[in-house]
Amino acid sequence: MENEEKFDVSKLHFEFDLSKANYEIDVLQNRLLQVYLRADPKFRRAFSTNYTSDFFQFLKDKARLREPIHLSVMGVVRSGKSYSAISICAFLMALFNKKFTIDYIVGNAMEFLERLRTMPEEKLKNSCFLIDEEKSTMFNLGSIAKKTKLQDVQNIIAINNISTVMINPISWQNKEANYGLRNFGRCFKTKTCRLMLYNLMEKGRGGELPLGNVYIPIFTAFLPKSYADELEKAYLEKKNEWVRGEMRGEGDVLAEIRKKSAESFMRDKKYLELKKRGEKEAYIGIRLGSEWTKGETQQIYEITKLIEKGIFDE
Repeated sequence: MENEEKFDVSKLHFEFDLSKANYEIDVLQNRLLQVYLRADPKFRRAFSTNYTSDFFQFLKDKARLREPIHLSVMGVVRSGKSYSAISICAFLMALFNKKFTIDYIVGNAMEFLERLRTMPEEKLKNSCFLIDEEKSTMFNLGSIAKKTKLQDVQNIIAINNISTVMINPISWQNKEANYGLRNFGRCFKTKTCRLMLYNLMEKGRGGELPLGNVYIPIFTAFLPKSYADELEKAYLEKKNEWVRGEMRGEGDVLAEIRKKSAESFMRDKKYLELKKRGEKEAYIGIRLGSEWTKGETQQIYEITKLIEKGIFDE
């Protein structure tokens, strides 16, 4: 983990002429947008409404009240949704005079839960995590995550004021999110993204309620250059590592959580003091709780033996 760094929100740059913006979108997405505009009067009104100042004021209000927020971001691949989502996270943490770093970007909810368990409390407090390209619905904040007590997670989030932004190309990943942002184009001239803001707390027969467009700068234009360059380099390195992991067949979330659990026990002094296999398996079962089957605790024990042999060393 990086050392905690302070950051002044006044150093953020957000100023552009909307009349000069040209939001590019692929032909099929544009066709879909035109269908929405013709068929849905609520969407048509929302599309002509600029909610940018309201959205950023919402972030300020939540920061002032020390209340965590949960957002879902949706958009096609390479549409700028990740870079604009990072801007949101950076802005929210800057309100607490904190710097958003690569430590707060995770590849799935399993990794996020691991950060909640291992990060120092001072880093967790008043923070915002980006859960990038989330794939597994079984680990979103609105479900009881396998191997994890949801209530424990919610308590940690509430007490420490931890916000989350979840990204998925095709759906609202966090079903309990307060608001959703759907990407409808990126302007390369102003370096901003156009996102429709949806109120996900007012679900009805017509689905989520569109409120208005929010125009968000990508973080490389929003943050000071040295800050942005350092974060972008670390982010791209992490993204490339995720891609390499997927290519190596390491994208199985359940397999990864078993490996992470085994690594955690290999750092547990009490576990390492035990000598007999039966004692170690019993200790694993007690620590993990009743959600884990006997077969799974045995698998974790076997993984700890592989770790001892250095099988997973680079």
